[in-house]
Amino acid sequence: MSSKCRRNIRSSHESAGRNRSRNDSTMVNGVTSSGQPTAENAKGYVEGSIVRILMENFVTYDQCEFRPGPHLNVIMGPNGTGKSTVVCAMCLGLAGNTSLLGRAKEVGEFVKHGSNKAVIELEIYKSPKNVTIRREIIKQGNKTSWSLNGNRCNMSDVKEKVKSLNIQIGNLCQFLPQDKVVEFANMTNIELLENTEKAVGSPDLFENHCRLKNFHKEQKELLLKQKEESDHLDKLKQKNNRLEADVKRYQERQHHLEVIETLEKKKAWVEYDIKRKLYLEYKERQESLKKELKEAHALNSPIQSQLDNFAERLHEVDIVIKEKTNAGRLLANSANRRHEKIGDFSNDLTEIQDDLKSKQQEEEKRAKKIRDYEKLVDGWNRELEGMPPADDIKPQLDENSKALRGVVREVNAIDTEYNAIKSEREGLQRDKRDCETRLRKLNDQKDMRLKELQKRYRDTYNAVEWLRSNQDKFKHTIHEPVALVINVKNKEHAKYVEKAIPLNDMLAFVCEDADDMEMFVNLVRDKQKLKINVVKSPAEPLANFRPQRPIDDIKRWGFNYYLRELLEAPEAVMVYLCKMHKLHNLPLGSRVTQENIDKVVNESNVTRFYTPDYHYSVKRSRYGNHTRSTDSNYIQDARLLNITVDMSAKRELEQGIQEIEIQLGTGKQRYTELQRQRQTLMTTDNELKEQKKDLLRRRDRHKTIHQCIAAKKEAIQKCQTSALDLEVEATKAKEKIRQINEKKIKLVKEFRQNVKDCIEKTKEKVELSMAYALVVNQKTHIEATQREATANLQRLENEKLQNMNNVKETKDRARQLIKKAQDLTGSEQPSEELRDAFGTCPDNIDEIDQRIHHVRAQADCLYETDQRVVQEYEQRGAEIHRLDKKMEKSKEWIERQQAEIDNVAQMWKEELNRLISEVSQKFSNFFEAMGCAGEVKLQFENEEDYDKYGISIQVKFRKAEQMRELTSHYQSGGERSVSTILYLMALQELNKCPFRVVDEINQGMDPNNERRVFELVVKTACRENTSQYFLITPKLLLNLTYGPKMTVICVYNGHWIMPYSHWNVDAFCRRRRRLIVQ
Repeated sequence: MSSKCRRNIRSSHESAGRNRSRNDSTMVNGVTSSGQPTAENAKGYVEGSIVRILMENFVTYDQCEFRPGPHLNVIMGPNGTGKSTVVCAMCLGLAGNTSLLGRAKEVGEFVKHGSNKAVIELEIYKSPKNVTIRREIIKQGNKTSWSLNGNRCNMSDVKEKVKSLNIQIGNLCQFLPQDKVVEFANMTNIELLENTEKAVGSPDLFENHCRLKNFHKEQKELLLKQKEESDHLDKLKQKNNRLEADVKRYQERQHHLEVIETLEKKKAWVEYDIKRKLYLEYKERQESLKKELKEAHALNSPIQSQLDNFAERLHEVDIVIKEKTNAGRLLANSANRRHEKIGDFSNDLTEIQDDLKSKQQEEEKRAKKIRDYEKLVDGWNRELEGMPPADDIKPQLDENSKALRGVVREVNAIDTEYNAIKSEREGLQRDKRDCETRLRKLNDQKDMRLKELQKRYRDTYNAVEWLRSNQDKFKHTIHEPVALVINVKNKEHAKYVEKAIPLNDMLAFVCEDADDMEMFVNLVRDKQKLKINVVKSPAEPLANFRPQRPIDDIKRWGFNYYLRELLEAPEAVMVYLCKMHKLHNLPLGSRVTQENIDKVVNESNVTRFYTPDYHYSVKRSRYGNHTRSTDSNYIQDARLLNITVDMSAKRELEQGIQEIEIQLGTGKQRYTELQRQRQTLMTTDNELKEQKKDLLRRRDRHKTIHQCIAAKKEAIQKCQTSALDLEVEATKAKEKIRQINEKKIKLVKEFRQNVKDCIEKTKEKVELSMAYALVVNQKTHIEATQREATANLQRLENEKLQNMNNVKETKDRARQLIKKAQDLTGSEQPSEELRDAFGTCPDNIDEIDQRIHHVRAQADCLYETDQRVVQEYEQRGAEIHRLDKKMEKSKEWIERQQAEIDNVAQMWKEELNRLISEVSQKFSNFFEAMGCAGEVKLQFENEEDYDKYGISIQVKFRKAEQMRELTSHYQSGGERSVSTILYLMALQELNKCPFRVVDEINQGMDPNNERRVFELVVKTACRENTSQYFLITPKLLLNLTYGPKMTVICVYNGHWIMPYSHWNVDAFCRRRRRLIVQ
């Protein structure tokens, strides 16, 4: 993990009496579920329970996976460690909305800071195969991808699956996050009833309640609508009675309007005939204008020819001007490039001068270092002058050593006899047996790898067994598979070695002789048909495989070891691994390497290396700018080499056994006298050693000073040898400056010529521009003449256009008039009947208008009845008939609906009353156990107002007070918390949902209530066939009662917490027991 703070979850099961019990619960340690529930891991889980939770880069977690128990799960840890994050993972992983958590609004805000993607994976128990839901959250854009059992899906599929398992994330009676605890007490009685029905009622209970509410609402709406329609029907009948007289007047007036319509038709045909005659006149004028325009075009043609010639000349001159312009531009660009090159040479001169100056400064530093070293040497020489000569000390040391040797000889003689007495045969044999037992245990650890081969690589195991019985058939040693013969000194380094050696080589037998290899392959692979790998070790000494760079050269990037230094193996095996896999050149870095990975890649020149979590490979392109590319792979935990043997302990045990065997033959001597003599000699020995220590200290100081003086003199000589010849360096710099100046002068000359050529091109362009202006002036004069001729032509064109418009407009108008006349008469020509009617009408437009005016005056004298009134009268008649039939059907439907409501209401009330009674009984029992009182009642105002039904929780915490309804105003926070958790426990007893979550409900409780509530939770949640329960708390009281079926999940965090996959509870308990024994 690349996080500054690592968070781990540890789970353990607690037995009654606060003693840890090693039961069959599954620990974290990176174990992944297969998805297939076995008889062991399915025991106690109900369908829909959470079997496994995985979080990656989620809120505060880098990566964490744990398995809750089937009954009560107490998740505890200090505030801020990530307990409530587990609740968030449950909610979001089961397609819950972020609003249910009362935290962030956007799902992308739950991605860990510094990461772009978070993963939540929940495994839900379901027979015969568990359901695995995986949600990947992309921070950018708040995007989410879902999968069910490894198959891609959408959110609606997940919600449908969650619903089928009876999981209700939105129900506070089942899922109560930390930020929603207050909302539970704030729920209205109606909301509490609905959530209770969903949590513990049958599927039909809440559905029937919703049906009743919908039925009641629909019935009220229908009765209201029926009354409105009845009133509407009466109004319609009254309106039609009042409109009968108006309808008769409408019919008389309609006759006058028909006469007016006939006159209008006659008028339309007369207007068309007038417009048709005008169209013919405009047509004749159009032909006359065509002849006049032809004559004007004949006069204008020569002028246009002259203008075309001038335009062609201008085009030619313009092309030449453009060519001159482009040539001048190319010359200018060339001059600019040379000018830039001159600037580059100036920069080179500056760099040469700066380099010479830098060397002069280095030479000054070297001279100063020599002076400093000489001062140190002078100081040490002065110190030597003040000390006595070293030759005076040597006689004293010789005398002291002689006396010590005499004492030691006497002590050794006494110890020989003393040890013989002390080391009795029986005690020595007991020590020997103890060493042999411990040695066998170490050898058994090595055999564990062989057992792992037996389980996973059967052919390789069989070949090992055969080789152990037939090793004498071969001239040289054939080493067993690499996985068996190598030993990693530190178990933590096993994963790097296993990553560096491919599996094929890890399982390979290593031969030292080619003939042996051929015989072994023939006997094992060909004859026994065992699929094995066999390799031959190179015939090179191990000393040839030294690192290309000493480890000290790369220590500043956090590298401390090469992989070869981390393991032990036979020389032939080690030579093969170094030859094939370069273990001697593969460094292992630390956290410093990981944190500075960019610097390591760019500066260290190490192409392959390891960090605590990743393997890096750096490649450089052979082409272009030699771009680097880096590949990184996460290092999985070791699978074969994680079992290591402590070779140093083994050697110590073997040596101890040998010493014991030597001592078994020693005889007995007098004990007391030897002990007194030995004590006297040891006192003398200590005095002589102290005297010798003082003499050695004085002698060593002489030696140290002489060594320091020699080292500094050597350093002074090296500094003097590395001196630079500044005159030579200055001469080289002057030569480089001279060469650059020569190139610079050449470029200046070329630049000057470019500028001169550019000026010439510019002059030619100016001359062409003046010729171009003269042609333009001549063209302007011809254009003025053309404009006069064009004006006359334009006048005729305009007149022609105007006449054409008149023809078009007249023609269009005539078409409109005839279309109007045809539309009015309904045919292309008036019918015979209509012609007869036209005969009674005037032929003049004015007379027709007068006649229309007269008849319209007669129609206007009658009261004008709106046609819509008549239409409404007729429509109302049809509406009255329709409503009469609808009222009859509505009455029949209401009667049937009421019968259905009565039936559903009876079933719903019976089941609801029974459910409330059960919840109230259990709620009262829990309160009674705590010395308080409580009950649950069904509350309603009107039996038929089903949307007003609710649950009232009545509680009493003191004897002197009356039962009061639980609200967010009267009771204290602790009392509300007690009531809430006891109500949830009462629902738990009915066991209708697969799991419940309560986050920090014990906050605000006094210690007595908290203790009693915890005992009730343990008692109820740890019974057989109860649903799963999650209790989140930052702390627990001392001396609480625990049950064997409960699971305590501890959340740790900190900079130095080991990865959760490395945590081993059994190993931790063993170490703890050893410490207690000591």
